Amino acid sequence: MRKIRPHWTATLLGLFALAACDESGTQLALDTLGVDEEAELAILGEPGALDVVELGDASNYLAANFGMGGVLAGRGLSGQAGARLASATEALRTGDRRRALDEAREARRLLARAIYATRGVEGVTALVEHLEELALSAAEDGEDFDDADGLAEKLSRLAAEARAQLGAGEYVRAAEIALLGEQSARHHRRHIAPERARLAVSLAHTAVALATRLVAGDSIPVRPVAATDVREHQNRWLWHARHMLEKDDQALANGNWARTIHFAEHAHWSALKAVILPGGVTEEELNAMVELAHRLYDAAVEDLGTDPSELEARLLERAERLIAAGEAMLAEGKKRGVAPVWRGAVISRWLMD
Repeated sequence: MRKIRPHWTATLLGLFALAACDESGTQLALDTLGVDEEAELAILGEPGALDVVELGDASNYLAANFGMGGVLAGRGLSGQAGARLASATEALRTGDRRRALDEAREARRLLARAIYATRGVEGVTALVEHLEELALSAAEDGEDFDDADGLAEKLSRLAAEARAQLGAGEYVRAAEIALLGEQSARHHRRHIAPERARLAVSLAHTAVALATRLVAGDSIPVRPVAATDVREHQNRWLWHARHMLEKDDQALANGNWARTIHFAEHAHWSALKAVILPGGVTEEELNAMVELAHRLYDAAVEDLGTDPSELEARLLERAERLIAAGEAMLAEGKKRGVAPVWRGAVISRWLMD
């Protein structure tokens, strides 16, 4: 009988050890996860990990409300995504970390498919754009986040990856990455004070009201595209913004401050999408947005006079900073600068109420 050499014995014992558990019952190296995988698992420990499912639900409701296709498929996929996320959190609770990770990834894939089924490329593009906006927000004003600089870097990386997948026509994959970014931002929310949450809701209401007035008054120049296409685009995004406001008001009433911030951001972003017309923002529209922001800012300065409250002074300074930052980006040819300009305009309008 052939003898097993000592070094082979050590190798075999090592392989058995990899599959074993230590005395505490913790699975060893075969279940060791990478840094990025550990970060994904950490998200599941946050109740807000499930909030992304409601983005899929909103897409389904919108499609049904406007007679769009893919509603049945979208509803089915969103339901499966919710079940998978619930399974992932349960697997994590029982210590099956690998299954938890796999289930969470499959949940995002199903949800991405749901959004693409109902909203198509427009819906996926909006997800990617919102992730880019989240990255900017964390970098510019990170008071709401733990490790804001690290989060901004991570979200920028995910946004670039999602944008590349979008450009390659890999729409479901782009949406998956964007949804992971949404969950990551939600996970890094630090403790939110009730006053901060109430302010976010109030600003979101101002954003939607401002967008509604702009759409009705054609304050942003309209390109020579079919009027029905423009109106449908604007109505869809205003509907979505108001739906997010409903979620926002409910979260505020329930005292869920982080969830309040989450839906306030989406209402804010959807309001901007209602103002920006299909096909991407033009130079004329960008100039009009900058002009609007300056006009509202100047009016806010005049309204507040020489004795603003501490909050008013802080928000006025923030509005000025956001408008300046957005203009700088636009001067560099970065059209994403329209987002901070818009936020500065909304804050200025809020200060006038």
